[in-house]
Amino acid sequence: MKLNQTNIERKLTDYLISVNSIELPASQNDILISIDSLKRKRLGSGPYPDVSLFEASNRIFSDIVILFGVYRLLTNPVVGNVRLPFTEYEVALGVKGGNDLRAISGNRRLVGEAFNVAPSFFQAKKSSTIKKLQLCEKADYRLIIFNADAVISPDDYLERSEPPMLYLPVDIWVDRRRFV
Repeated sequence: MKLNQTNIERKLTDYLISVNSIELPASQNDILISIDSLKRKRLGSGPYPDVSLFEASNRIFSDIVILFGVYRLLTNPVVGNVRLPFTEYEVALGVKGGNDLRAISGNRRLVGEAFNVAPSFFQAKKSSTIKKLQLCEKADYRLIIFNADAVISPDDYLERSEPPMLYLPVDIWVDRRRFV
C-alpha cells in the first residue's frame, strides 16, 4: 500500500474502523475454553478475520505502529535531527518476510521495519531488526519504528538517530486520540 499526504488519514481511519469491528469471542465459564478460543478460534471480523484474536492482536499492533509512524513522517518528516526527503512510503501490513516499509526520492532510498514489543523483549527485537536491515540492499536510511512504551526514554532513541540508522518511537495511545 502506498501512503502519502493525500491518503494517510483516510487509510489510518479505515484501519481503526476495521479494528473496532472485531467481534470478541464470548467469555466462557471454563477459563481453558476461553483461552483456547483466544488462541485458536478464527475471528471472522476485523482486518485479519481468518486468524485468532491472539494472532490478530500481534499483527494489529504492529500495523498500527507502522501507520502512525508513517503518519508522523508524512506530517513532519524529521527523525531526531534528520530531515527525510520522502513524500510517499510503500508499506506492507501484516506480512512476514520482506520489509515493512520502503521509500524512494530521486536517488535516496529508505528501508524500514516496525514492531510492537513488550519492554522485556525490546533489546532482542531491536538487535535482530538491525541485523535484518543491514542485510538489505543499499539504502541511505534504515528506519526502525517501534512502540514508545517499550523503552524507558523514547527521546534517547530519537537523539541517537543519524544516517544510516534512524529510530522512531511511536506512542500509539497519544496518536490514536486524533482518529477516534
